[in-house]
Amino acid sequence: MRNAEVIRQWKILKRIEKSRYVTASDLAQEHDVALRTIRRDIEALQEAGFPLYDDKESGRKVWRLLEGYSQKAQATFTMSEMAALYFGRHLMTILSGAPFAADLDSAFVKIRAALPEKSTKYLSRISDLFGARPFPSKDYSAKKGVIATLVDATLHERRVDMSYYSASSKRAKRYEVDPYRVVYYQGGLYLYGRVEEYDEVRTFAVERIERIALMDVSFEMPKDQDIEAHTRSAFGIAGGKAQEVVLRFDAALADSIKDRTWHESQEITTRADGSFDLKLNVALSRELKAWIRSFVPRVAVIKPQSLKDDIESDLKEALSRWKNS
Repeated sequence: MRNAEVIRQWKILKRIEKSRYVTASDLAQEHDVALRTIRRDIEALQEAGFPLYDDKESGRKVWRLLEGYSQKAQATFTMSEMAALYFGRHLMTILSGAPFAADLDSAFVKIRAALPEKSTKYLSRISDLFGARPFPSKDYSAKKGVIATLVDATLHERRVDMSYYSASSKRAKRYEVDPYRVVYYQGGLYLYGRVEEYDEVRTFAVERIERIALMDVSFEMPKDQDIEAHTRSAFGIAGGKAQEVVLRFDAALADSIKDRTWHESQEITTRADGSFDLKLNVALSRELKAWIRSFVPRVAVIKPQSLKDDIESDLKEALSRWKNS
């Protein structure tokens, strides 16, 4: 597994850092690998720039991390870089429900400690001038175990058995999934994973995973599997079969639409009367439809006809509800 050795090497580094020194045989026993594997891991860490060196302790050869390296690593950040990290903490609120929330808190405690007291007071003052409004986020406090299992499975390339509540069928379904990536999008966490039953990559909302368990089945992501390509057709988080979509906007929306990149495939053509067409090559998702409806009545669907019919049906139903409420 491609990730396994990287994970093992990271654990070796953390072990040496925590214990001050350790023998190669102890590491081999802890990770259940051969001594030569540990030697290769240490060489890889050294080549990556970590200052590991061999020493003698009670007549035994041990491995140590150069003393003061942590302080040196901290010193590589400029004051403005540490300030930027400290200042941007509130943008990471999504992690508060994840298993690495404690690590995030610890990291920011260290960043704050590294900044002069006057600097932190100054940052607190200017936070009222430069802020960020986080996107409404989902509550993952009850899903810590699910997220921890997903992180473990993704890193170690282990298949999972999970029960997932389907919004379309209104019931829970069981899936065996090879988890490829956990993604954050607009306040939510999503899993991109290959479903064994259908042999295709699908998108799962983490909050709808009701039960999850690691399986004794390993997987390797196919070399030709491009996760970015899977989502390239997505207008949002969920991918699918891409279609050509053409939307016609009133001239009054020029500033709102033209100033942003809504999708990498977009093309904008301005018409003589100031209105303009936005062409996209995307999947016809609920997110796309909701986005289009948000600009009604100053937008019209030119193509495809199926999308135009869906939006028209939604508007008729909305009008009926409005009149009868």
